[in-house]
Amino acid sequence: MKHHHESPDRATMPVQGNTYNVSREGKELFSALITEYKPASCWANVQIQGAKPGYEEYYPLQSEMRLKVALYEFKKRED
Repeated sequence: MKHHHESPDRATMPVQGNTYNVSREGKELFSALITEYKPASCWANVQIQGAKPGYEEYYPLQSEMRLKVALYEFKKRED
């Protein structure tokens, strides 16, 4: 059986060292610093910089996690 991989949208892939507002299925969840990511790879390591109201329990401040990039949307923060 052929294995299927979701492909991230190349136009919105995160860049290591930048901070993004991270959303999934149209819901903004948290802001995160991309601590490790190789362009076009499936996974990114992030450090939570702040959760949106109602999501603090799921995304504690400064916690680190690994995200499957194709499942999330990343909007670069300018501040």
